Amino acid sequence: MLKIISLTITIVLFSSCSSVDYLYKKVLPKPNVVTIEDRTENTQENVIEADQSSLQSQGFSISGVDTSSIVEPVVVADFRNTDVSFVLYFFYDGTEIYEDSTKQIIKHANFMRNNPALNLRLEGHADERGTREYNLALGENRALSVKEILGLYDLSSRVEVISFGEEKPILQHHDEDAWQKNRRVEFVYQ
Repeated sequence: MLKIISLTITIVLFSSCSSVDYLYKKVLPKPNVVTIEDRTENTQENVIEADQSSLQSQGFSISGVDTSSIVEPVVVADFRNTDVSFVLYFFYDGTEIYEDSTKQIIKHANFMRNNPALNLRLEGHADERGTREYNLALGENRALSVKEILGLYDLSSRVEVISFGEEKPILQHHDEDAWQKNRRVEFVYQ
């Protein structure tokens, strides 16, 4: 019970301190503006501009296009360029979420709250030790631990959990370094 209370307090404190909007303003470059006076008659921009105007005169419009499939990958790509981790690692045979991992989950929660059209798939993984069934259950439990924290932000309905167990290792070696990299949960936005 004490662990849940301290986790809840930590989540509330971190969520009030970090702002994804602040990160976007800090990370995104300012666009370059080219004026008509900067262009010459033989530049490629003038040719492209002429082509676009002829398309618009034929009735083609971007307002009729669903741009969400274009915008969402850009937003996720911008989010990847911040200091957020898209992979959380776990100890041997463990599903506990530690403070550093909690901070990363909070960043994902804030990102999802600011982008309500995005859904998240949590992919749980395990190392090769243990039976196939045990590792599938362990990978699922790791992903469910992450989903539980996201549920504190009312995001459970937008989060899907899947377990690959030992089936998709990052490293194929049979040593502690490889096993450590294979015990993970990956964040995949859809």
